[in-house]
Amino acid sequence: MLPFLSKAATESTTSFLDALPTSERRAAKKYLESEFEAFLRQYPRYKDTECLDRLRKSEFSRLEKANEVYVDYMGGCLWPKSLVTGHADILKSGLFGNTHSDSPCATRSDKQISLARTAVLDFFDAPASDYVCIFTSNATNALKIVGENFPFGPESSLILPADCHNSVNGLRQFAHSTGASVDYLTSTPFGGFDPSEAEMLLAKRANIARDAPSLFVVTGQSNITGLRPSLSILSDAKQAGFYTLVDAAALASSARISLQAQSPDIDALAVSFYKIFGYPTGVGALIAKKSLLSTLKKKWFSGGTVDFVQAPGELTLQAIDLAARFEEGTLNYSSLSAIAPGLKFVKTFMGPMSVRLPILHHYLHNVLESLVYPGTQMRLVKVHTRPRPPPITSSAVSTSTHQPLQPSHRIHVRRKSTASRRDASPSSSSRPRTPQRSMSRMISRLSPFSSTGLLTPPLSEYPELPEFETNPPASSSSSSDGTDQGYVVSCTFYTSSGALIPLAHVSHLASRAGISLRTGCVCNPGGAAALRGKETQARMERLSSLPVTAASPSIQCTENGVGLKSVGEIMLESSGVVRISLGVASNFEDVQRVVSWAKTLLDEQKRDRDLAEFAPKH
Repeated sequence: MLPFLSKAATESTTSFLDALPTSERRAAKKYLESEFEAFLRQYPRYKDTECLDRLRKSEFSRLEKANEVYVDYMGGCLWPKSLVTGHADILKSGLFGNTHSDSPCATRSDKQISLARTAVLDFFDAPASDYVCIFTSNATNALKIVGENFPFGPESSLILPADCHNSVNGLRQFAHSTGASVDYLTSTPFGGFDPSEAEMLLAKRANIARDAPSLFVVTGQSNITGLRPSLSILSDAKQAGFYTLVDAAALASSARISLQAQSPDIDALAVSFYKIFGYPTGVGALIAKKSLLSTLKKKWFSGGTVDFVQAPGELTLQAIDLAARFEEGTLNYSSLSAIAPGLKFVKTFMGPMSVRLPILHHYLHNVLESLVYPGTQMRLVKVHTRPRPPPITSSAVSTSTHQPLQPSHRIHVRRKSTASRRDASPSSSSRPRTPQRSMSRMISRLSPFSSTGLLTPPLSEYPELPEFETNPPASSSSSSDGTDQGYVVSCTFYTSSGALIPLAHVSHLASRAGISLRTGCVCNPGGAAALRGKETQARMERLSSLPVTAASPSIQCTENGVGLKSVGEIMLESSGVVRISLGVASNFEDVQRVVSWAKTLLDEQKRDRDLAEFAPKH
């Protein structure tokens, strides 16, 4: 990389190249243009996603204004500007109130909540005759509703993957409290789990599950390994007598899930909306079958979850409405009016995202792994997540009918007719046809608020984009076991002598360059340990033998009395990674800037100087 470009990549100013003198800026721009041309030769389909570049300019221009790179989409999606401004308009112009009355303000709030509920069920293809949308504070709370109310007993069984978020790990507490058995599915080296192990365990527990309520949990997409296990295993779980629960917090932002057509074996699905389209935070949902909800045993009640309470006395009548029964307290009625337009936004652009993001993911993975210290064979970066097969290079524009997805994926996408675009060229070098209206006008219609606070127009009136296969064919992104891969690169950085560069140091150096990424085990200790290898997994197992000590104010202890310091001494930094994740606004410039920044770390003297200000002063 050019020396002056290295400097620009590590200095956060008003523009990526503004730190350079004029002559050097021109040379750097020419260099980047040549890199992009080489990139397009390798990935010609990237040109078919030009609509996302216009989207970025109209909805995410604050990235350029801040001169920052955002690669933490697993932590939270960036929100489109029009979603926030449109929602602000409705709050400024409308009058809304607590829904626990029949006042005009309450009625308006009720209508917005109803629209949001309908939009969620539509997005996940969940018919209201069979499913209920329960609004929660986030996916964690949605998972907790199932866990704390599930009728576990001494003969029950809970099966969950080791590669899961701590919000899923926490479900074991509810099972343990009743004496139920808890089994983990061992993670593969790249995350997920071995389907054959799951099948054997389900067969072993089948008799138990048929006699006592039991729960099988799957992570739709790991937030650290990016692995998307085949959901066909849920059919085996149902046949064995288990109820099924899917944590879709990381999956729903980049894959459409059809509960009716492709995943009928899912009894409950947990999501957070800020993970899907960025705004609002503090709102999630549990989309569950009525048959599951009718089996849950609530341990307590609160305002809104009951129809009548005798006080003093013992008589309590739970709310007949299943959603109300589990929506404790007052809903976030001021935020729920943003859900329907947010989901429309995602529906509109998920197609081109499914073409662009595999390309960027493949490029970033390969280039980071290729970085070596000059004059050595020592790599700077070790990528722990599974390599993605090269994306197919034919045009994204479809002129044929939709090909059905592989059954093992269990992810279904509705696509509009291609009849109006039969004259589109299939050439990989041609641009897809786009609507004649400007991108800004199109986006403005994605959050169409009226002064009454009601959403218009209906879904069918949204402008169309060129046809995209929303999920790549199995041969392009899936392995032989039916697993798929999200857009996550988890890696670690090393010195020229092979020593691990501390995660805190990498985070600091990235921040200096205006790059937002994530380090640590990212709330997924099982997945992190699997990625870091057998030694780290062995360290994790050693924790079970730690002596229990009495808790004291000076020692931070776990629930079992094991000191946090003791845990740290065993695990060290062996279970953490640097996580880079891509999303709707990601483009070539983002990944190229991450690569350019990574290349600067090959200069160890400069790296040490940059870290001197970070090192603790003694």
